Amino acid sequence: MLEDLQDRLRPLKAQMFPQQVLIEVQDNFLRGQVLKDGAPLPVSLEAPLPALTCREGMPLEREPLGDLIGDLLVNENQQDAYVHAVLPYEAAHWRVIVWADGEMPADPESELRRLNPELNLPFSLEEAYLDFQAVPGSPPQMLLVAAPRKLVDGWIEVFSLAGAKLDRLAPAQSCLLAALAAELEAAPPDRLLVLLVPEDFECKLYLFQQGLPVFERSLPMGGEDLVDELKRCLVFYHRQQPGLRSLQLLITAELSGQALVEAALGVPARQLQWEPFGSLLLQGLAAQRGLVP
Repeated sequence: MLEDLQDRLRPLKAQMFPQQVLIEVQDNFLRGQVLKDGAPLPVSLEAPLPALTCREGMPLEREPLGDLIGDLLVNENQQDAYVHAVLPYEAAHWRVIVWADGEMPADPESELRRLNPELNLPFSLEEAYLDFQAVPGSPPQMLLVAAPRKLVDGWIEVFSLAGAKLDRLAPAQSCLLAALAAELEAAPPDRLLVLLVPEDFECKLYLFQQGLPVFERSLPMGGEDLVDELKRCLVFYHRQQPGLRSLQLLITAELSGQALVEAALGVPARQLQWEPFGSLLLQGLAAQRGLVP
């Protein structure tokens, strides 16, 4: 009888005291944590993903993924929680949109779809979900993050199969910007912010200037190969922007051959801290959603 009463009260308790769960999905793992009273608890939802379960951000084995996420939520007694999820980096692409007429349109999405400019995306605008973020600048600019509809719909199906209350699917790019907000705001206009994100088999490079992403590329994992490719990328971008006067190097984890990188760029690296969150993207997801003070 007591268990039956608890089961009946559980939905009411969930409505009165809603729990929030953050989940980050990548091609080879997922991790997440519960928010309690506006503060993140230690990472407790964590599992590796077998090869070909998810590829380039696309969920290929949707039912097993849904079962896994559902089991993780049940194990943490969070099956009634509202889930905020960040998609893999490869799931979306970003572009800076400059409105040539000098005015921000009232409905940017409709206007962009009407104009249908060539954005060099690997899919058409018609096949994409679009997310816009206004950024300072003259003429008016917006940051566009686009993801294929079939990919986003695939993840919605995964979380539906998990029985999760999905509140938000956020692109990694938007979460990254939210996590870097303080560094981007503090950087002067003539400073290039260099972010290196080491992963299992490669190192992602992101360049930011005046608060905007301006360049990204996948580089070798470390050592002299990383240094050589990084220097080529920086020389290329500096030719486009000769007015740059300084450089700041940020990393999300210790690099193989970090001393070589620092010597080549002539600046020390600063490793970003995101504790008590489980990752930089989870921190950005919480900040973007206003889930923490």
